[in-house]
Amino acid sequence: MSSRAHLGDIESPKASGDAIEATLIQEFDALGYVGDRTATWHDAETIGLLEPSTTLPFYGIVVVEAETPIEIKACQVRTSNGSRSTRGRFYVKRRAHEQLLDAAGMYLLAVYVPRPGLPNLARAVVPATLVDELLRGRWYDVDADRSEQEVAQLAWSHVIDPESVDVPGGGRP
Repeated sequence: MSSRAHLGDIESPKASGDAIEATLIQEFDALGYVGDRTATWHDAETIGLLEPSTTLPFYGIVVVEAETPIEIKACQVRTSNGSRSTRGRFYVKRRAHEQLLDAAGMYLLAVYVPRPGLPNLARAVVPATLVDELLRGRWYDVDADRSEQEVAQLAWSHVIDPESVDVPGGGRP
C-alpha cells in the first residue's frame, strides 16, 4: 500500500482505497497482503480457502482456493457527477486487469461511505473473467503521463444489486 489513511480521516479516494484494502486483508484470515514490490496488479493472495459469507458474498464462484491473486477495488456509494450525484464506480487499469485474468484471479469489490471509519455498505468477490465481460466496450485511453494507458470504470450497481445495499439514514444508494 503506497499511501496510508487513518480510518478516522476522510482522505483521497486512493488513500481511502488503501485503508479499505488493509481493513479487508486484516478482517479475512484467508487473505494475505501482497506489496507493490511483489506485484502491482493485485493487492492480496488467498493463503487458505476463502468461502462466501453473509458479509462477503461470491458471484459466479463457490469458493476461492489458496494462492489465488485478489485485486481489491473500492468505490464510494455516491459520487459527484457535475451538478448531481451518481453511483460510485470502480476504476480498473487494463494492464493490471489482463494480468489478473491470466492468473485466474478475483476481484474483491467494496462499496463505502466517505466518512470517518469508511463504513462498507456492500462487498462481493467476483472472478476477473466476469468483470472482463462487464468491462467490454468501456475501455478508454488516458493521458500519456500516467502509469496506465487504458482504463475502464464500472458502476458498482453493475455487479452488486442496489436493493442489497443498506444506506445509513435511508435513501437510494
